[in-house]
Amino acid sequence: MNTSDLSYARFSDHANSKWSMIVGFVWGFAEGTAFFIVPDVYLGLVALFNWKRGLWAMVAAVIGAMVGGSVMYSLAMKDLPAVNLFLTRIPLINAEMVADIANKTHADGLITMVNGPLRGVPYKIYAVQAGGQTLPYLSFLFMTVLARLERLLPFTLLAGGLGRWFKNSIKKHTTLVVGAYVLIWGIIYFLYYLRFR
Repeated sequence: MNTSDLSYARFSDHANSKWSMIVGFVWGFAEGTAFFIVPDVYLGLVALFNWKRGLWAMVAAVIGAMVGGSVMYSLAMKDLPAVNLFLTRIPLINAEMVADIANKTHADGLITMVNGPLRGVPYKIYAVQAGGQTLPYLSFLFMTVLARLERLLPFTLLAGGLGRWFKNSIKKHTTLVVGAYVLIWGIIYFLYYLRFR
C-alpha cells in the first residue's frame, strides 16, 4: 500500500468511526458559543471520504449548535450586555455586527436567523439576541435547525457528491486534495477577514 492509499485509509477510517459524529457535535457546540471556525470545514472533509457519515456528522453538528445556542440564549437572558461584550471579543465579530443583528432581531424576530448563514453572520449572535430579547425558546430551536441546515446540508451534500464522483482521483492524490481543501478554507477566511476589517 503506497503513501496515498494509507492517507486515504486514515481519513476514510476516521469518517467511518464514531469520532466523526463526536467531533461534529463538539464543533457545532463550540461554534455556537465561542469558536469562530464554522463546522462546514470539518463536515465537508468527512463527507469527501464518506457522504453518509458526513450527513450524520452534520446532524450531530446541528444538535451541538442547538445545545451551544441554548447556553448563549440562557446566559443572555440573565445578562445581555455582558454576553454582547463577550461576543465582541471573539475573532471576526465586532460591536457593529452585534448591534446590527440586535436591531434586525428586534424588528423582524427570529426569521432574521435564516439570513445569517448566507451573510456570514455567526449563529451565536442570533442566539444571544434571541435570549436577550426573550423570544420564544421553542421557536428559537426550530429556527436554529433551519438556519444551520440552510448552509450545512447543501455543502455537505456537495462535498459528499464530489467525494463519490472523484473517489479514484482522491485515492490517488489524498494529500494533495486535503491540502487544497485546507488552503481553500484558509483563503475564504482570509477574504472574510479583509471584508470584516
